[in-house]
Amino acid sequence: MPSTPHEVLIVALREQPGLLGALVTKLTGVKLPRSLKPADATLRFVKPAELRLDLVLQGGRRRWVLVELQRGVDPAKRRRWPLAASLLFSQTGALGDVIVITARRAVARWAERVACVRTRLGTELQLRPVVLHLGADESKALLDERHPELALFAAWAMQHRHGPAARAVVERAFELTERLPRALRRAQQRAILSVLSERMLELLREASMNPDKIPETPAARKLRLFLEAQGRKKGRAEGEAKGRAEGRQDALLTLLRARGLSPSQNDEARIRACADAAKLDRWIAQAATATTVREALRTRTQSARARPRTPARSRQPPASRS
Repeated sequence: MPSTPHEVLIVALREQPGLLGALVTKLTGVKLPRSLKPADATLRFVKPAELRLDLVLQGGRRRWVLVELQRGVDPAKRRRWPLAASLLFSQTGALGDVIVITARRAVARWAERVACVRTRLGTELQLRPVVLHLGADESKALLDERHPELALFAAWAMQHRHGPAARAVVERAFELTERLPRALRRAQQRAILSVLSERMLELLREASMNPDKIPETPAARKLRLFLEAQGRKKGRAEGEAKGRAEGRQDALLTLLRARGLSPSQNDEARIRACADAAKLDRWIAQAATATTVREALRTRTQSARARPRTPARSRQPPASRS
């Protein structure tokens, strides 16, 4: 299944198609048409079959680009990539590009040749995609002050790396994001944090808490402040949710006792352990008419079992006509 880093980058490319053009131009020198827009990434055939791709961009009727993010080797792409390209070639009458983006060199080498097959008799079927390998040198090239939007790709390429060099790339990517317009800045900052591994996030938090042991650069300071703000925001949200749950729990226990129903220690522990607002609301509603604590705390499954069945109507034979 697609991971969070995978989905974050796909969303960014879908919402800002110009990002792909900037990335391709930066790494290859080739310019993609500005008219490319997101299209349906599910390709269908006359027969009941379909291909689900990461992203399809189309510009006009004849220009198209398929984009695939590859974190690892997937043997099924040997069939899917040629099939998808052939279908769009047939539909548009023009050959577009298949672009594969990966942060691993081994995956880049695999992607270049996976769809090139040959029979013993000599029949060949070849599809050579444009492979953008975001290695160490490429990631540094993407940390371009003139194109701060490309910093997201540099950070995405660090999802498998956790050393000081990788941390420096992430910090620089976060710093460059400050150059974006305010409307895009926060979104890209959140996207950068979303594509990082838990290990990298932990290293960044550790660095922010130990400035004496790990010298703090200006970029690291900005990242630390953002992480602290996100942590406070998350803490407030969790605290508010906990407070709302505790309010419902208190209301339920008060209602039960006011109606003369005495919850046992186990009942109270069950109520206190529940943080589901919808379930607590349902229990409060049931407690208003329940005759026992067990009835007030019944689940939907128990309610369905307790509901009496309507007896089926007996079929009487039709009266015989005299």
